[in-house]
Amino acid sequence: MKVRRVYLLSTILTGLFAALIYRLGDIQLFSATDFGPNHVNLLERSVKQRAHELPLSSGRGTILDRHGVPLTNEKIYDVILYPYPSEFSLNAEKLAGLLHIPKETLASLFSDIEKPAFLSEYIPAVISEEQYQNIKKMEIPYLLPVVRSFAKDPDYGEHFIGLVRENPELFRERYAEGYQYSQPKPVGISGLQSAFDSFLVSERNEKILFHVDARGTPLFGSNYSFVGSDDYFFPVNIHSTLDLTIQKQAESLLDRYGMDSGGLVLLDVETRDVLAMVSLPEINSENPYEEQSIRNQMLTAHFPGSIFKTVVAAAAIEQIPDIFDRTFNCNRNVYGDGPSSRKLGILNFKDSFAYSCNRAFAQLAIELVKQDENMLEQYAEKLGILGPAGWKGNLFRLKDFRHFPEEQQGNIWGEPWDRHVERAISQTAIGQKEVKATPLAVANMMATIASQGIQKEVRGVKKITYKNGAVMATFDSHLKDERLHPNTAAKLKTLLRSVVEKGTARTLAHLSVAGKTGTAETGHDQREHHWMAGFFPYQEPKYALVVTGLSQKETPPVLQIYQKMVEFLQAKEDLG
Repeated sequence: MKVRRVYLLSTILTGLFAALIYRLGDIQLFSATDFGPNHVNLLERSVKQRAHELPLSSGRGTILDRHGVPLTNEKIYDVILYPYPSEFSLNAEKLAGLLHIPKETLASLFSDIEKPAFLSEYIPAVISEEQYQNIKKMEIPYLLPVVRSFAKDPDYGEHFIGLVRENPELFRERYAEGYQYSQPKPVGISGLQSAFDSFLVSERNEKILFHVDARGTPLFGSNYSFVGSDDYFFPVNIHSTLDLTIQKQAESLLDRYGMDSGGLVLLDVETRDVLAMVSLPEINSENPYEEQSIRNQMLTAHFPGSIFKTVVAAAAIEQIPDIFDRTFNCNRNVYGDGPSSRKLGILNFKDSFAYSCNRAFAQLAIELVKQDENMLEQYAEKLGILGPAGWKGNLFRLKDFRHFPEEQQGNIWGEPWDRHVERAISQTAIGQKEVKATPLAVANMMATIASQGIQKEVRGVKKITYKNGAVMATFDSHLKDERLHPNTAAKLKTLLRSVVEKGTARTLAHLSVAGKTGTAETGHDQREHHWMAGFFPYQEPKYALVVTGLSQKETPPVLQIYQKMVEFLQAKEDLG
């Protein structure tokens, strides 16, 4: 019996020992990176217990303005302090002298901190690049000067640049194949951050790693490890077309005049680069997925009102031989069956455009659609008002890559029979009924007229460069096949100038501007969209500008904002 007990005990101990050996083997060899039902990475846990890390950068690429000014990933200079007290108080005195802050404040930090820490976490001191370089040269023991990069929401151009957020579901959806990231990374959820996310996202963060003991004291003195990308190529830089100085002015003007819904688009006529883009309301950063705030209104199709008369005018110039000899009864309403609220008298074609006579353009649209029911679409295409206006093309393996994937398509007709109903045609002619266009496409239409009818796609980005400055990709101007005849464009320029000289935009007559105003009913709570779209200087156009106030109960200061923006750009040009 005693032998049996000893044998049983021996068997149990042998089994326990074998189980222990297996458990240790499982932990150290077989399941070290995927242990247990929760799939714990034991190697990472082990490192974390022995290491203390300080983040330097998320590793995400940077978006720059057209002059190379960073619009994302704010760079700051900082100093890492080590938790060594009295014997290194001299370090605090040297650093205090360099940073011009009380040495007592710094000295106390050396004794108070328990692990290596950033100076900026304790003292809101801004370290200049010069101070940073001086600290590096002095090589003060237990002080490590570093450059940090913070991912943050853009201070300007938030809708254009876009936001980055933690969104594991979107990350996995976007990068389900072809990427081997260890864990989901923050992703762009709007604007250029979303459009260029596959170029901006980075697999590795950059950080400083210290091995510490149980009390948090570095095990190897001031030695540390840099963990991150030592790649010469990544992260990349996205060189946007935005001009930060102009963007600031645009946002300041809209704020000064109390605009709460609408925005502004400014294009370079020659290159079709977006120089400024403002969308209101501002994004709710606390709830960025709120549709009304994150939606870029400059890429959203709205009723354009009388802006659309530019399309009717282009068609009339080319399809009605005696158009400049015609007159119209502008005392009648748009349908011609009653008096107009604005009695403008009998006007010729040019003055009908200048004073925005609804009846004249309703009458012309009816004639044109009777000639060809697709007439308005044809000229809308030639002018580019329907869009999409943004740059699109193949980029490496990405087919139909777009700078503005959120941009909506414009529209002219609703039901098929609208083309055969005079009242529907009349409403369409004045930019109502089912007509919609984005402010970006309207701006591009004005740039097309200003450049003798040449259509181009609008760029939001000029190029992508690697970390070392080498060019990864460039975005050349894309000409569109549809083109307005240069003579027609020249006549439209004259019409647009008449709007400013004596018509609905005559408050801008002292400026070298040509353009068209528009007011559109929204059908909701007596709210209206208000527009001013044009180009300048008139003789040699350089800019195309659209300002719009959306869903307004009272007339917004669209023309005032337009004037101030033109004056600012003229002064900027004069200053060189």
